[in-house]
Amino acid sequence: MPSAGDFITLLKVAIEFEFGKRKGNLEIGGRFSFGEGINVILGSNGSGKTTTLRVMAGLERPDRGYMKCCREVFFDTERGIFLPPQRRRVGLIFQEDNLLPHLTVKENVEFGSRKAKVRIDVNSLLEDFGLKDLENRYPHELSGGQRQKVAIVRAIAYRPRALLMDEPFSSLDFRTKLEIIDFIKKIPADMPIVIVTHDPLEAFLLAEKVFLMEKGKKVAEGGKELIKEFFSNLNLFNLIQ
Repeated sequence: MPSAGDFITLLKVAIEFEFGKRKGNLEIGGRFSFGEGINVILGSNGSGKTTTLRVMAGLERPDRGYMKCCREVFFDTERGIFLPPQRRRVGLIFQEDNLLPHLTVKENVEFGSRKAKVRIDVNSLLEDFGLKDLENRYPHELSGGQRQKVAIVRAIAYRPRALLMDEPFSSLDFRTKLEIIDFIKKIPADMPIVIVTHDPLEAFLLAEKVFLMEKGKKVAEGGKELIKEFFSNLNLFNLIQ
């Protein structure tokens, strides 16, 4: 049986990404290879995690670097290439769900599916993710966890090349957070998912590959054993073994 480190090397690389960007007095950057499945960028507040995700999404321009996703170049500063966000076809999940308040659950998911290049069976998608009973409700009639689930399914309906999630659990209570973590694990592992978090427990429960950031830089990458080593002084993992 392969070790955790061996397993990481077997993951199919879907995104090659290297960049540098100065924000104020902080130089943010690093080199990343994200595989299909769940990748987690872990770091404290102000470590550059969100900027990294925004550069990947095309919401911020890097000072230098390149990014290739699913064999297409998203940006290359040396060659003058920069695809705008709408041409990258990535799904974005933020701390807030950003659902359209005047649309029902089903209509929100249909809104996402209209942007997909292939036809999506929205009814089957809602059924697969346990949202069929909520299809006629409006966002204000849902709990925070339910809204976040709908936001994730809407992003999946877009048939994105990748899913990028910025602290998707930050506004949720602990029980709901665990429900959403289990929900994310149901997403088919044939696309890269990149999740940004400051919480080592979230990273431990989700990640197939972990990237640690400190003071704007990627300082390490590896499997779950890296989280154990880095946060061993918290005695956190004794509670969940």
